[in-house]
Amino acid sequence: MKKMFAALAALAVLAGCKNSAPASSAQDAAASSDRTETVSDIAYVDIDSLIANYDMYMDLSAQFEAKAKKIEGELTSKKRRLEKEVRDYQEKASNGLMTRSQMAQTEEQLQSKMQSYEQSSQKILAELDEEQQVMTNQVIYSIMSYIKEYNANLRYKMILSTTGSGPVLDADPALNITAEILRELNQRYVAEKGKETKAKK
Repeated sequence: MKKMFAALAALAVLAGCKNSAPASSAQDAAASSDRTETVSDIAYVDIDSLIANYDMYMDLSAQFEAKAKKIEGELTSKKRRLEKEVRDYQEKASNGLMTRSQMAQTEEQLQSKMQSYEQSSQKILAELDEEQQVMTNQVIYSIMSYIKEYNANLRYKMILSTTGSGPVLDADPALNITAEILRELNQRYVAEKGKETKAKK
């Protein structure tokens, strides 16, 4: 960030010098060249758009959503069975079909089942949250690793990450390399996925 501010300050100084004293066409050309080189040293990536359109993220998200939906269905089914047991008990108890001893024993069993269900569901949901976080980390790690590889020759002195609300509030669209990064990321992912598929056969 300091480098970016320094670059902008340098541009302001150049502009100030140009306005305060006449300059030759050669000097103007040199100043223009300097400005172009400075601006081209910086690029930015819209990280939200990159992640949302990254094939790896879409594949992992689909897998995660399918698993989460299955788990949610299983938990809902268990909860309904438990609720039915409670209703059956209440119906029998209200119609005098159980002794006090049977009622106490049934209530104890139902209480134990409800506690077990709550503990089990909380554990499963916590594991699901952790799995989602790991998935997100895998995607971000893949993106960051590729960006370092992409910029290994220091083509850009700085690559910024931005979202819809910042930190890049306004910039030349030519500095946005999201589409290029996304295209190459997806090409690499498809190639790696193909290798993994062949290895499993």
